[in-house]
Amino acid sequence: MSGKRLFLFAAYDKQGIIDDTLLHYVRCLAEYGDVIFWMDNTAANAELNKLNQIPNVLHKVAERHGEYDFGSYKRGYLWAYKKKILKKYDWVYLVNDSVYGPLFDIRNILEDLESRNVDLTGMIDFTNKFTPIQVQSWFVGLSARVANSDFIRNFMAQVRSQTDKQLIVLKYEVGLSQVVLRHGYKMSTYISGETGDGQHRVYDAPLEMLKLGLPFIKKQGLANLFGMQYLYPYTTELFVDQIYHNAVRTGVRLVPLAVKQYEKPKYEKSYRLTVWSIPLLTIYRQRHDTGGVTCYKIYLIDFIPILKIFFRK
Repeated sequence: MSGKRLFLFAAYDKQGIIDDTLLHYVRCLAEYGDVIFWMDNTAANAELNKLNQIPNVLHKVAERHGEYDFGSYKRGYLWAYKKKILKKYDWVYLVNDSVYGPLFDIRNILEDLESRNVDLTGMIDFTNKFTPIQVQSWFVGLSARVANSDFIRNFMAQVRSQTDKQLIVLKYEVGLSQVVLRHGYKMSTYISGETGDGQHRVYDAPLEMLKLGLPFIKKQGLANLFGMQYLYPYTTELFVDQIYHNAVRTGVRLVPLAVKQYEKPKYEKSYRLTVWSIPLLTIYRQRHDTGGVTCYKIYLIDFIPILKIFFRK
């Protein structure tokens, strides 16, 4: 039987909207434990009050702090520490909304991870030739003895705004896992052995990750899904619609349903200049639905390429 869980949820929306995908995520987490919700942006009370319909949300804040997800983790953690509630929980999870999900019930996944006799867990680990291993910071679990340790409290308290995203990755995303491991604790993740030297599969091969059982999809991975239709086997039609509307609203790049995997649109003749029936100059056009790109190729005598031009809407 699993113990009590606390989820420190970090969110961001440039329009200050708490939409259906975000409500879905928080609602699912609230079925597994308590939630502290912190957004790194301002939002109207009407937006924040949408969370009132969800039980087990202990605290909710929307304010710009500029410290990204770890700034929200820090604030949620310190709020729980000051309220003296951290010791109530067997597991404390750091989760953020850089993913869509969960696509299905993850209770069994959480119970499996929590039964592995480790103190650091999560959905996916990651390493490459430049960085040591880490639990990807969009879903990290800390056991009670780690979450309540002095070194984690000091780590959280020292989170600051950084001038470069790579500093955030190295100091906080990699740093969190490494500080836990250096103190002698063990880790285990739901999907392990992820290396980024060739490709980062959670971004580059999202369908492959879904087939492995990952119950989330990275928002920026949608561009490599080859179409929203590939989500239907893994979640509900309603949630696919909600993901689509969020992606359109927030500018996440999508591949339309009509574009088949690996298929490129054909070039069509757009213009030809002839003299005495000889094609002196020919322009071919290729229109891409994805990204609003149009490509032009210009040929002399219809077979000598002289220029290639890209336009983006």
